[in-house]
Formats: sequence, C-alpha cells, structure tokens
Amino acid sequence: MARRRNGCGGCAVPLLVVFGLFFVMPLIMLLVSPAIAAHIVLSGSPAQEVYLSEWLWASAASLPLALMLVRSALKRNGRLRGGPMIKRWLGMLARGAVLLGAMNVAAFVKLKPTGPDGQVMEDGMPALLVAGLVGVAALIAIRLWDRRPRRVTVQEVRAAAAEADRALRRVRAENERVRRQAEQVQARLTKIRARATGPAGHPRDRSSRPKQPEHAGRNAPRSDIDFHALRTFHRESYQCADTAHMAYHSAQSSLHTMSYLVRRARLAPHRMVWQGPAAKRARAEMHAAATHLARSHVELRAQVDQGLGMVRDLNANTSDLKLEIRDSCGEPGQQWFDALEERIEKAREERRTSGIR
Repeated sequence: MARRRNGCGGCAVPLLVVFGLFFVMPLIMLLVSPAIAAHIVLSGSPAQEVYLSEWLWASAASLPLALMLVRSALKRNGRLRGGPMIKRWLGMLARGAVLLGAMNVAAFVKLKPTGPDGQVMEDGMPALLVAGLVGVAALIAIRLWDRRPRRVTVQEVRAAAAEADRALRRVRAENERVRRQAEQVQARLTKIRARATGPAGHPRDRSSRPKQPEHAGRNAPRSDIDFHALRTFHRESYQCADTAHMAYHSAQSSLHTMSYLVRRARLAPHRMVWQGPAAKRARAEMHAAATHLARSHVELRAQVDQGLGMVRDLNANTSDLKLEIRDSCGEPGQQWFDALEERIEKAREERRTSGIR
C-alpha cells in the first residue's frame, strides 16, 4: 500500500508540469499578449513585425478571458455580483482591465530586448512567471474586496426597521390567536375530564391506559360529548399551531437578516471619516435608525420565542385532546384516532424517505 501511494505522489509532479506547460503558460501568454505586441512595436525588429498581427488578435481575446477569470473569482452573492446587472458588468469590466493592466505592466518590464534571431520571447519564462504571480495576486485582491460588506445607508436601515415593525405586529397577532386557541383547548379538556372523572374525583390517565375490550364499556359513546364538534375543534387547533409555526419560522429568517444589518448599522457612524455639520447630522440619523432597528429586532425575537413556547403548549394540549376523543367518543372516536395515527405515521415515513433522497 505504501508503494502505491508513493507511486501516485510521484505521478503528480509530472502531471502538474504538463498542466502548467500546456494550459497555464499559454493562458498567461494570451493575457499578456498586449505587452508582447507593444514590445514588438517598440523594438522595431523587422523579423518580429510579421508576428505582430497574431499578437494583436490575441490581445483582442485577452479582455474576454480576463472577464471570465474575474467573474470566477467573485462570490455569487458578493458585493459586485449581487448588484444591478449594468453595474455588475461595468464593475467586472473595470476589474478585468485592472487585471490585464497589472499583468501586462509586469510582463513588459521583465521582457528582454529582442534576441539576435528575432525571437521576442527569448528567455521569456521569467516574464511569464512574474506576470502569472501578479495576476494571481490581483484576483485574490479582487475576491477579498468583493467579500467586504457594502456600506449600509440610512434609507436601508429605516426600511429594515419598518419591516421589523410590521413583522412584530404580525407576530403579536399570531401570538394572540395561539393564546386564545390554547385557552379554548385547555377549557375543553377540563370540561371533558370533569365529566370523565372517576369516583375518587381523580382524572384517569388516558395516554398510558391500555386498550380495553369492547364488553368493558370502553368504546361505548358518551351521550354528553359531541364527537363531530370535538373532531372539528381538534383539526382547527392543529391547523392553528401549524400556520403559527410557519409564521414564526419566517420571522426567524427575517431575524437572521436583521441581526447582520444591525451590526453593520451600528458600525456605520464610526466609519464616516468626513467632518462638518452634514457629517454630524448623518451620524445622528444613522445612530437613531440603528437604535430603532436594534430595539425592534430584540422585541421581535422575544415575541417569536414566546410564540414558539405557546405553540409547543398548544401541540401538547391538542395531543391530549386527541386521546380524550379516542377514550370518550366510543367506536367513532377510536376509528378516527386510528386513521389519524396512520396518516401521521405515513407523513413521517414520507419525510424520512425524502430526507434520505
């Protein structure tokens, strides 16, 4: 096994050399073709003038190639590619020109005078290597700049604060709806359990009691319990908890975005280097907007956490209601309970299967 690994490691070096000679070096030569063309013109070598047109054609292809390299270096959701289309392409064009300029200046400086045989690339490997290193450094700098967050504006912070206030009102309304539903479920459970209380005055444990045979009277329906009303009420409670949970999940996604914007907004006043009355007013406006957004963000998070707790309680009470329907509504309640458990298990199996895929 050791020999096999050493053999593969030994094969990597020739592969890298071949890759560099047949792909990287031609790529660098294509990118620095404007410098080579300028070198031919300035050298005035008659032997090289016949190759000038070829290097000029290569120079025409150098800019699209530089654009491809710049685009590959930028993040998909970065500072430049996340902006408007016109601004995006103008920005990439400018950065492609910077990449070409840096590489061609480095290559032109390192190119030696034309050799006696008229070869402009006589001993040109150092020039290509230097140009390649400069190009890599330029692409790294472009990528690092693109990862920097764009400076946030007062209008953006105010818009985010307004959206946070709207989300806060929606979550508060959702919390009130869940609270009312939870109280209704709890009241209905208390009423059912009071009717089903044993002789000693203690409610029976519905969740852990084994299924009794029919002759024991377990499946005998109680005349004072409306099965259809309880079934509808259970469905309403389940749907209330489900829609509320989706609303809270959406609010949590908004909270994640807001927390990032809050940090940027708090740092924005300290990054304003210009002075004067206008700068002082701008800092005050940004500070006020950032404070408003931070306050709304904290309150929204508290309301979402509270709502998630109420949803958990509502789900627990709805589960108890399901058991009470099974135990108190006779054979129809038992059949409804079995069908519901079968649907729940089928949904879980589908989620597990989709997760594996």
